[in-house]
Amino acid sequence: MERNPGVGFLDIQKETGYANGVLSHHLKILERDDFIRIRREKRKIWVFPLHLNPDEDNIRIHIRKETCKKIIEFLLDEKKSSFIQIRKTIGKSPSTTSITLKMLIQNDIVRKIPGFTHEYALKDHDKTAHIMEMIRMSRTDLLKDRFADTFSYL
Repeated sequence: MERNPGVGFLDIQKETGYANGVLSHHLKILERDDFIRIRREKRKIWVFPLHLNPDEDNIRIHIRKETCKKIIEFLLDEKKSSFIQIRKTIGKSPSTTSITLKMLIQNDIVRKIPGFTHEYALKDHDKTAHIMEMIRMSRTDLLKDRFADTFSYL
């Protein structure tokens, strides 16, 4: 979980093979004993290490979604962009792009800049860039560990 903050219940279940009740029981114990923090929303659960700022949960959760991640990465590079530029870059339909942007706006990750043609930008570019960098670093560490494990058996 340190390397995968914001992991969802179903992802943990797939990785561990635990049944719903067993996994739920163990997560409750870990939360009760202050080993993890759990965020619950409409039939969804995400698990975070305690040391991470809860104000950054939305970014970590949405980075896990492919279309959201593409938009966030694009806005990290471009600073601000029009709807058309975003849609072309991520290669999604106008409706998918629109729904995803609205969701990112509702979750305070992206802001809409009014004008003749609306533009979009990250609400907090520096914080989002920092979170993305931490995720990239942890994934790199994971790949290095897997690579090292491969040769440790020889």
